[in-house]
Amino acid sequence: MTVRSDFYQIVLRFPRLFPDPAVFEDPIHLANRYLMGNGIPREKADLVHQTTDEIVPVDDRGNPSTASGTAKYPFEGRTILAEYMTNANIHLDYADFGTGLTPSDHSRLWTKGKLGGLRFELRDFKHQSQTLTIPDVSELYRMLKERATPNTLSTIELDNVPERMFRAGLAYIEGRLRADAKADGLEVEVYAASDLSASEKAALERRLTRESSKSTIVVILSREPVSKSELTVE
Repeated sequence: MTVRSDFYQIVLRFPRLFPDPAVFEDPIHLANRYLMGNGIPREKADLVHQTTDEIVPVDDRGNPSTASGTAKYPFEGRTILAEYMTNANIHLDYADFGTGLTPSDHSRLWTKGKLGGLRFELRDFKHQSQTLTIPDVSELYRMLKERATPNTLSTIELDNVPERMFRAGLAYIEGRLRADAKADGLEVEVYAASDLSASEKAALERRLTRESSKSTIVVILSREPVSKSELTVE
């Protein structure tokens, strides 16, 4: 099946970047939280999958930002003294899998320029339409459900998905499978094979009787809570 998405690459520039949890806590969901904070319903924001999983502030030359000084900063209803970085830039990439927001809508939302207690300027905004070729998720879930006695393991190869979209594609598939599993009272876990430990990967490959690749996704569907430890069950 083909899935259309919109891929965004943005740069936010903070005149003063303090260690605000809005930026540095749960960074993989920064884009989702920002959109929800600006009025986008959760069910729509959940269709946004960020591919930037680490926030690394850099200066205007692309070098890692360092502390420039210390200043008072409003935090959770009180004022604290904290270090800050001057003119720090944050690069953020994410994919929109059907929120209904246009590129102009996304640009407008980021132009609002406020994240937590921090002010920023949208310095760069790039958009590209992207079509992903992935397995039929509904059919995959149906087959997994039939085989879950009490659990079943399968893999998906995303070798036709561009590398920069791999994490977004994984998150999209996981979201679809979780929604279907929740409706049936089942549990599902989805992992990139490249994220597994050496022992987990070896156990997986023994069960599959083939090697995994950097584009392999592992799916475990169960009628009971599951985890990566299921990979070692023979």
